[in-house]
Amino acid sequence: MDVEHNENETPKQETVNEVYDKTAQAVSETYAQAKSFSSENPGKTILISLGIGAGLGFLFGVSSRRSRIGRFAQPVVNALSDIALAFFR
Repeated sequence: MDVEHNENETPKQETVNEVYDKTAQAVSETYAQAKSFSSENPGKTILISLGIGAGLGFLFGVSSRRSRIGRFAQPVVNALSDIALAFFR
């Protein structure tokens, strides 16, 4: 992933290239970890995805109309978020 650096580059260009390389490496590592986790824990991955989908559904549903559901949506979304975070720790 290392980009070849030109001798005519300015210090700013070198810095940008270094930051790009580090970011690309971090994203690749995170993707590999997520892929590994999902392969090792397919059940947890499905539950996490389901929870995220339900949470987003509540959020978008509540934002389009205000009703009693709004009072319940936020605690449900918070609980689902906490559950998802617990699985990734």
